[in-house]
Amino acid sequence: MRGLLALLLVWPSACNTTLVEDVDPRAWAKPEVGACVAEHPLATRAGLQVLAQGGNATDAAVAMALVLAVVYPQAGNLGGGGFALVVPHSGEPLALDFRESAPAAARASLYLDEQGVRVEARSLEGPLAVGVPGTPAGLWELHRRGGGRLRFDALVEPALRLARDGFAIDAWLAQELSDPRNQQKFNAPARELFLPGGVPLAEGALLRQPVLAETLNLYATLGPRAFYEGRVARALVQELERTAVPQEPFGNSGAGWIRSEDLAGYAVRAQAPLRGWFRGYEVLSMPPPSSGGVALLQALAVLEGLPLDHEMRTAQAQAVARHEQQGLQPSDHPALSGRMLHWWIEALRGAFADRAAHLGDPAFHAVPLDALLAPGWISSRRMAIREQAQVGLEPLAVPREGGETTHLSVLDRAGNAVALTTTLNTRFGSGILVREAGFLLNNELDDFAISTGSPNTYGLIGGAANAIQPGKRPLSSMTPTVVRQGDGETVLVLGSPGGPRIISAVFQVLLRTLLLDQTIEEAARAPRFHQQWSPAATMLEPGWDPALVQDLELRAHPLTRIGGYMASVQAIQFLPGTARPVAVSDPRRGGAAGLEGEELSVPARPETAIVRETTPP
Repeated sequence: MRGLLALLLVWPSACNTTLVEDVDPRAWAKPEVGACVAEHPLATRAGLQVLAQGGNATDAAVAMALVLAVVYPQAGNLGGGGFALVVPHSGEPLALDFRESAPAAARASLYLDEQGVRVEARSLEGPLAVGVPGTPAGLWELHRRGGGRLRFDALVEPALRLARDGFAIDAWLAQELSDPRNQQKFNAPARELFLPGGVPLAEGALLRQPVLAETLNLYATLGPRAFYEGRVARALVQELERTAVPQEPFGNSGAGWIRSEDLAGYAVRAQAPLRGWFRGYEVLSMPPPSSGGVALLQALAVLEGLPLDHEMRTAQAQAVARHEQQGLQPSDHPALSGRMLHWWIEALRGAFADRAAHLGDPAFHAVPLDALLAPGWISSRRMAIREQAQVGLEPLAVPREGGETTHLSVLDRAGNAVALTTTLNTRFGSGILVREAGFLLNNELDDFAISTGSPNTYGLIGGAANAIQPGKRPLSSMTPTVVRQGDGETVLVLGSPGGPRIISAVFQVLLRTLLLDQTIEEAARAPRFHQQWSPAATMLEPGWDPALVQDLELRAHPLTRIGGYMASVQAIQFLPGTARPVAVSDPRRGGAAGLEGEELSVPARPETAIVRETTPP
């Protein structure tokens, strides 16, 4: 945090946003250099190389995502899915949904035992956990629609080379491979690759993946047809056929679970992003089946109508008085009061309540977006915030009409932005490696509400809106987001992994930059909380100012202090009036950020990360 005096000197800029009207889009500022940030330095380096070769932001994003599929098997993938938000310097923004889908054989009864009780392992491990992958189709469509200047095979090349020639295992992957919780879910091909001779690969070991290289070579030549048809598709189906269903008394396997028709019928959905406004900034994010955009815009809109400026000025004055009288300086931003933090938590509580009740795949469920974002409902949510925590908050009543994850951000010299989040769900997904194709499969079907009121691995509750059905896409918390000034100039590109904690992390980084005027580095490093309605307790990372925590306790907030981190924001900030963007990889993990022509940031190591990991493995 900056010193108190410095913060007080810059404080007025946090309270006033100047809107520029009638600006010719061609006059919007562009950065002098492009910026990339991802959760592995090899992916960031690949993106910067693509930009240097004349590629644009979509080119770089595709290359980075494919490198992550090789060097970051915890979450990077060909066998998962995700969302991409493309915001060009001029032209209309685009949201691409390549989330995994349930196969035609899917039905809730498969996840229940003979007494009708849910068998949790079946949605996390084994064949029934696996949804039809969307990543290969999604990355191809991102390149096709993004106006990329480079050929698709050139974008696959960095990943193909790393798979064929190998790369040195970093400390983060070595740590994950040594975790028995991850090892126990690996199938035989995954154990052979990651635990040769029964010993997990250690930091510095060379990991070669020749089979994955062959798959990438086919993908580079044929596009998604190489994945959804032919020998790769057959290999995927056959791997599931020889995989047993957990806790199945008759020893059934995944035969018939995903069929060739499921793969051939997969399609990417293209749609307009959600748009909202906060303090004069336009916030663009993902629509359903992502819940992130809806929850983010809801919570920001609730806060927009509260007396934020007055509360910040009051907190600032109190901080100055404490400093003068007692020599005390807050360990967080002096304008962040306990009351303000209480508002942030309650705004998220309401958004997650509505998430549980109403959000799902809009192709199968009439998601009441207009009602959830309507001024009247936002106002009622705002009025429900009292001086005490509202742990019994109910979701919006509307008529019924019937993570392990990774994020990357890119901003190119033309001012084009891409925020892309992909996922396998938990670390290494289902643990099922397709032997003849070399990639891991997701366990994304755990994100459905298998039985109403039954929480998934992240503790999230869902209802009929997110019930499992053939062809349906499970609800997600992924929140790729781009923020623009009122005149259309991009100022932030960000997102995060972390299951439902994604929403909380993106929300807090936005508030700290747009409201408290912190730099993106300060916002990324600041301690985080997470509130998801159920359970009622708010989780707190280490490092919170004790005075703020005490204020929350006085307001009857149930609190859970954790020893680990929440999410890992990958962000780019391009401040008005500057020429160079600032790229930041969250120090909670081992990612790296970089600008064209400059050295990458130094990745954090597990032992030096600001807090330890506690998200589900």
